[in-house]
Amino acid sequence: MVLLIVIVFLVAAGLVRNAISVGRGDNDASGPRPSFTFDAQPDGSTGPSETGTNPLLTDPSTTLVPARCDYSPWGTQVDAARKFFESAASCLESAWKPVLREANLPFQPPSLNVSATTSGITTPCTGSTSNFAAFYCPANKTIYMPISQLQTDYFKDNWVVYLSVFAHEYGHHVQAMSGILRKANSDRADAGPRTAKGLELSRRVELQANCFDGMYLSSSSKGGSLTDPQITVARKDAYGRGDQAGDMRDHGSAEHGGQWFETGLNKNRAAQCNTFTASAGSVS
Repeated sequence: MVLLIVIVFLVAAGLVRNAISVGRGDNDASGPRPSFTFDAQPDGSTGPSETGTNPLLTDPSTTLVPARCDYSPWGTQVDAARKFFESAASCLESAWKPVLREANLPFQPPSLNVSATTSGITTPCTGSTSNFAAFYCPANKTIYMPISQLQTDYFKDNWVVYLSVFAHEYGHHVQAMSGILRKANSDRADAGPRTAKGLELSRRVELQANCFDGMYLSSSSKGGSLTDPQITVARKDAYGRGDQAGDMRDHGSAEHGGQWFETGLNKNRAAQCNTFTASAGSVS
């Protein structure tokens, strides 16, 4: 049993077109996989024109500085879960904001929506459908974390898994703020969303978010906020996700998902997370 994580893309005017599935890997092909596309940056800017040469990825020394984070205690009640993710969001901002500013890229923190279920939630990315899991919506720069979709009955109190999910979604926000998402989506639209090239671009986006996730968990671990056993749980979880037989092959294999997570975890360098210059074989 695994957790489906999705990121959804919108067109600049807010109208859905060219459905694209570009979420964190999932082994349950029957799960919800809402899919959209977008052209503009969340702040309305156009962003850098290339992905592989994006300034976030070109400085070999760019890293997340180890720092302690006082995570609020995890709980499955909405108030407790919200406080947990709010504390994580504060620490993720402290980690990523200076990195983006150093690269002369814009930054604004994402909003956070934590709910018990998906019922009654309307978003610019999903409309009024309740068939979605945790995801980042660039149209309103919001990370949605419905507790009912986190499979807490399976992961129990291993809150490092929920933190990793959140860090992955925050990684998509970093991609959006840097212009990486806009360019990748534009290239995918040109290639055709479901063509081999289009699906490869989707995998590069997702595997990079895995790597950014690993970078953050590394900085939090080295700051003394995560234990070695917790990192082991997160690493095992990273290898438990990915495209399966019959999937559209838009997320990356479980093996590559885990490998890119470990690259972020072990290297903690944004340049090492440059999936857009990696070989096709490493993002399959």
